[in-house]
Amino acid sequence: MQVFLGLLFNENGDILLSAEESRHCIKVLRHNAGDVINIIDGKGNFYEAEITSANPQNCTAKIKSKKQIGLSKPYYLHIAISPTKNPDRIEWMIEKCTEMGVDEFSFIVCKRTEKTGAKIDRFKKIAESAVKQSVQGIIPKLNEAIVLKDFIALQKNSIAKKYIAHCLEENKTELKNILAEKNILVLIGPEGDFTEEEIKLALSDNFEALSLGQSRLRTETAGLYTAAAFKTLNP
Repeated sequence: MQVFLGLLFNENGDILLSAEESRHCIKVLRHNAGDVINIIDGKGNFYEAEITSANPQNCTAKIKSKKQIGLSKPYYLHIAISPTKNPDRIEWMIEKCTEMGVDEFSFIVCKRTEKTGAKIDRFKKIAESAVKQSVQGIIPKLNEAIVLKDFIALQKNSIAKKYIAHCLEENKTELKNILAEKNILVLIGPEGDFTEEEIKLALSDNFEALSLGQSRLRTETAGLYTAAAFKTLNP
């Protein structure tokens, strides 16, 4: 099923597609006025709409029906992760985690982070494409890269249950034991893991140590593993 992302919605039931979506709809897929297409708004609504103007730069459509999708998921999962040296890996993780319903991504710069930037515009396009492909309905929130200590400070009043996944040997909560939580934030470190000082900082600010199993996972694999665990319990 081909799905488009709507750009603007007005009170008369008209939808405007972006220039990129308009071009794909009219030029590539060769839709014409009168054709009915599927549109999401990225906020949990799915529309069937009839094309009223087959303009390849500003395609418009009139809503015929509307339903909500992607709003019944019983948890909110926020993954805060260090960017990887190879950007392809983190982009792949964003795509797959979006398909599995991750609600929010933050990008944290740690002492051992090798690539400190995050191309948010690029990540947003990947997430939008994944939402359309999987018909999830809701586009995840993507936050700009931030230094770890500043990110932890921002979460001081968060209502989420906060966890830091790291590789040091100590008492840690197993991932399987938090899957019933409703609002979860998981910190995932860089290749090389968090430093002891970073772990102590998080633990002193009400984060709990989290185990992702016996295997040592790559950064992007840890993010995907976390998303998959919650998705498995809440299909």
